[in-house]
Amino acid sequence: MNILEFCFSNAWGGLEIYVGTFAKQFKKRGHNVVGIVHSDSRLEAEFRNNSIECSSIKQNSKYLDFITAKKIKSYIAERKIDIIHVHQSKDLSTAILIKKILKPCKIFFSQQMDSRYNKKDLFHRWVYKNLDYIVTMTNDMRLNHINHTPVKDSQIYTIYNGIDLERFSLHKSIDKERFLIKNNIPSDKIIIGSVGRLDSLKNQELLVDVAAKLNNEKKYNIHFIIVGDETDSVTGKGYKEKLIAKIKNYGIEDYFSFFRFTDKIEDYFDLMDIFVLPTDKESFGYVLLEAMAKGKPVIASNQGGPKEIISENINGFLFEPKNVFDLAEKLLLLINDANLRRAMGEESKNIVKTKFDVNATIDNYLKFFENTLND
Repeated sequence: MNILEFCFSNAWGGLEIYVGTFAKQFKKRGHNVVGIVHSDSRLEAEFRNNSIECSSIKQNSKYLDFITAKKIKSYIAERKIDIIHVHQSKDLSTAILIKKILKPCKIFFSQQMDSRYNKKDLFHRWVYKNLDYIVTMTNDMRLNHINHTPVKDSQIYTIYNGIDLERFSLHKSIDKERFLIKNNIPSDKIIIGSVGRLDSLKNQELLVDVAAKLNNEKKYNIHFIIVGDETDSVTGKGYKEKLIAKIKNYGIEDYFSFFRFTDKIEDYFDLMDIFVLPTDKESFGYVLLEAMAKGKPVIASNQGGPKEIISENINGFLFEPKNVFDLAEKLLLLINDANLRRAMGEESKNIVKTKFDVNATIDNYLKFFENTLND
């Protein structure tokens, strides 16, 4: 098949990582893959670093970008594209313009975020009428999409995202004790970690509030590490400063360490005894899979993707969103029981192998593509 990965995002997160993953994996299986990406983006670098052909463009408009559609018309026509694989809802209308110019290719939309607003107006009815198929990452997201958009039930399917398990199995573990001492963290601490962009939407403040609560009850032998960078957004700018100020106000500076995000994120998972995702609601929770692949017990809010990733009381716990007391209670179960941490960590590895292997994800996508192209 001739597959076009279509994404104009200029950011770098779970969504963009998956665009690159799809491109690499489809190419690995012998398909012809090209990309249309935002110029000078991390995604463009990802394509070029992996020797995947791509055309980088600066959009003229977020929606119905006639100029961009016209600009890339011949590029796509020459490559006889069968499938336009879209990853952002805002890119759909431009992709549809391209499809109308270059029949008979089909558009598949990988929905990676919940729809927060009703999209049943005239414009969105036109979009979904011209969209061939939608794939959601979870069943919860599928129901959300049906409730908020004019999509037909026959148009929408669920395929779980997965991760590259080989990346984690081949990773050489770091010397935990040496790393902690180097960063002024006592090596006997139970490490509670979290990875994600520093942003109020990710709610790392909840970890600070939980640490303060635990500190007031008893001097537990714990330390929190938070890995991530601020986003250049209204909800991200100044957020790290706010977190640090809150930590100082509670007088718990010795409980926290911050680290910049790195491509070698596996190193940080090696440090952790427990992984917590404090977000109120996560559409999927890719970082949970990474922690699970490294054999960590995981805790996340009882909303969205984590409900379908975490098996309650098996490989981790779910807590009520924003509930400091509930999160503290779940954390204490793991803090006070090393055997439980180990057992849940082993279950995490088993679950991610059987349910969230990227090879199964790609196989399911390709099977879906092939079956529907013949419709």
